[in-house]
Amino acid sequence: MDDQKIGLTIFLLKPDQVAAFEKKLLGSTQEAIPLTDPLDGVFIPLASFGGEPRWVPAVRSIIETSIRTDMNSKSPAGLLMVRHPGGTFVVAFGHAWMRLEDWWLERDFGRRVALNVIPKDQVIEIKAEQVFAKWHLASERAPRASSVDEFGVEFDRDLVAAVEGVPSSKPSLGKTIRGGTSLRLNLPISDLRSVLDECVVLFGSDSYKKDWPEIDNINPVKDDGLVASLEALLDADLNSGQAKTRMAMFTPSQRRDESVVADSYVYGRLIHSAATTPYLTYDGWLSFLGRKQVKPSVAEAKNSPLHILDDSHTEIKTCTVFDCFGYEISLGGRVYILSSGLWYEVVTEFLSRINETIKKIPGPVPSLPAWNQKDDEGAYNTRCGKIAPFLNCDAKQIFYGGGLSQFEFCDLLHLPSRTLLFAKIASKSSGMSHLVEQVRRTAQLLFSTDDAYRKKVITLFKKYHPQANIDWLKSRPRQGDWNLCMVSLGKPAAKLPFFAKCGLVRVYKELIEQGHSVSFVKV
Repeated sequence: MDDQKIGLTIFLLKPDQVAAFEKKLLGSTQEAIPLTDPLDGVFIPLASFGGEPRWVPAVRSIIETSIRTDMNSKSPAGLLMVRHPGGTFVVAFGHAWMRLEDWWLERDFGRRVALNVIPKDQVIEIKAEQVFAKWHLASERAPRASSVDEFGVEFDRDLVAAVEGVPSSKPSLGKTIRGGTSLRLNLPISDLRSVLDECVVLFGSDSYKKDWPEIDNINPVKDDGLVASLEALLDADLNSGQAKTRMAMFTPSQRRDESVVADSYVYGRLIHSAATTPYLTYDGWLSFLGRKQVKPSVAEAKNSPLHILDDSHTEIKTCTVFDCFGYEISLGGRVYILSSGLWYEVVTEFLSRINETIKKIPGPVPSLPAWNQKDDEGAYNTRCGKIAPFLNCDAKQIFYGGGLSQFEFCDLLHLPSRTLLFAKIASKSSGMSHLVEQVRRTAQLLFSTDDAYRKKVITLFKKYHPQANIDWLKSRPRQGDWNLCMVSLGKPAAKLPFFAKCGLVRVYKELIEQGHSVSFVKV
């Protein structure tokens, strides 16, 4: 065997999906070359991906002479299927990973192996899928192996999709290791059998919990019966229209654990005349269904193709609309989320811890008028601003910072009780996200040693509330002098979506640790 180090991208097939893999990729017309001992399996060479990139004709239109070089891109690929007593592995080369179906694969295989060998102070990169707020992917990479504390991942908020670091406890796995759905190593192929032996043991171990105790606050649901129950509830919400106000949509994670940079999307068949949209939205899918004259359902979501295109309108990924759903459901007193086509459960201990903290958040001193269930935030703040001594500061933008970013100081101000109030209709986690971030930004800027922001606030008061006392803005207020109150229009904290609760608890703890006074109220 060759002892030259190469990149190895290893997947583990689910036991009940091996037959599906073999049926599709080991058909009678597919070449399969047996492996040499001690490996049991086959190599499946795949035809090169060829074709002229779309940018080539555009370039031809602005050059004087023809291009003599062959501009057809070609990329050979192949799959190694290795049968092992501990499972069936697939090693992908080139673009061959694109031939693997998501449901064939153990989704946390590489991640689990990597966590078992990477200490918390030897992390190079963490890729997290944020299920709180806007359901987005975020990657942070350090220039050298560092402590996980230096990364911005929040284990109560994020699904850690991939982690890369130094496998200190298993140097035989190479200098670095990256694990997500796949495991990525740089080793001689002659080490493959021994590597797979190690992987079987590491995948079956939960010793990583000693070093990463917080990482399994959110776990994949593996019970097919429970998944069916959750999808039945989702189906009911889709049919009733309730899902429209609670659904988030985002480009799902890739099997190769790399971000997809999408420029536009196509629902349905990818034909020349297909309409593209720059945004991935629930309303976009409803419009697609409307043209087909069908109603939204889980079955339709799973049968609705979605083509993801780059800026040259070249397809970079195909999935289903269901794979793009971000949704939260409660069942039997437990909380579940749908993300990238998979259901996850929030562990009971974590759920209890969040709920107990929510109960401890006090209410504010001033009493606020009740929300009429109809007004938006702006109308509610305007109504409150007409009741002395509340001052309406909503939509009064402050331009501040190098890029002249826009900030709202607060929504309402109650000078007698020294309370800053921030109001939001929190119908889903993203609504609470905006509320939490507004409170956090105000705390950072208003109480800063730099008085530039406070001078901007003084200018705002002179314009909109010239009779208000602004003496308190002329020097830096102390943390705790003012109460930062989050106001939820319509929902008490106990009834917020779970990941909205997570955001509320996080900002509450963060700010009280800094010495601030924080409260929450439902109106």
